[in-house]
Amino acid sequence: MKTLIVKLGALGDVVRTTVLLGELTGEIHWLSKTNSKDLLNSSKIYNKYFIENNNDLSKLLDENFDLIISLDEEKEVLDIVKKIKTKKLIGIYLDSNGNIDYTKESSYWFDMSLSSKFGKKRADELKKENTQSVSQILIEMIGKKWKGQEYDLGIIPERLKNVRGNIGLIKTCTGIWPNKAWDEYDSLKEKLEEKYKVKFLEIKKSLKEHIDEINNCELIVCGDTLGMHLALALKKKLVILFNCTPPQEIYDYNRAIKIISPLLEKYLYKKSKDFEATSAIKVKEVYSAVIKSLKK
Repeated sequence: MKTLIVKLGALGDVVRTTVLLGELTGEIHWLSKTNSKDLLNSSKIYNKYFIENNNDLSKLLDENFDLIISLDEEKEVLDIVKKIKTKKLIGIYLDSNGNIDYTKESSYWFDMSLSSKFGKKRADELKKENTQSVSQILIEMIGKKWKGQEYDLGIIPERLKNVRGNIGLIKTCTGIWPNKAWDEYDSLKEKLEEKYKVKFLEIKKSLKEHIDEINNCELIVCGDTLGMHLALALKKKLVILFNCTPPQEIYDYNRAIKIISPLLEKYLYKKSKDFEATSAIKVKEVYSAVIKSLKK
């Protein structure tokens, strides 16, 4: 079996898609962007191709696959996917008229997406009604049973001998959801420093450095971000804050405490920056969750 996974997009989404690796057999190939290179080190990945590299794309077009799992909605990517030879495709694609369509196996996911056949309004409604994690949706999309399969970064990061009591705070928020950035990280840090070693984990020059920093913590406090997915992959304890994205989409492997904003419904998927949204969760609640998690 020779499979190509097509997933570029947000880096956190790339990490989450590695949940598929344990359920695929044979040669697994992956098309992504160069900025995700440090996330695709699993021994299960036979070959990586990067969309910015013309030589990679030429090699890809010479390949013959048994299966393509197409998960990226960008037209530029779908134009490339259309040219790749495969016996079967699961996911999103361009039909013979150049219009975006998706397969029956992937309809649960893409019916909720920007490419939904039902339009944005109904897609948003379906997304709110959804109770499954994205990890479960991906596993079931390829016809496998959801058993809580883990992410697979395939790397062994550097680690201190003792990480107990080390707390990492990730307040950096990139992308299209500015309300993910909670306003009270500084206050939380000040309160936690009375008992613990606390550090802000900023984005580094390389993803490997960021991964190493996360790995040297016992617990991470963050929003629904790349850092959250990395911490889940590294099996860290987490306290995750949800200001504007649905908590049910994140499977936490029983390693996280989710704190849901009392204003989540009001600000769900809003792309504007709103102080009310970023300050609704109180420091006391987050602090209590951190203490509870560390005692486990």
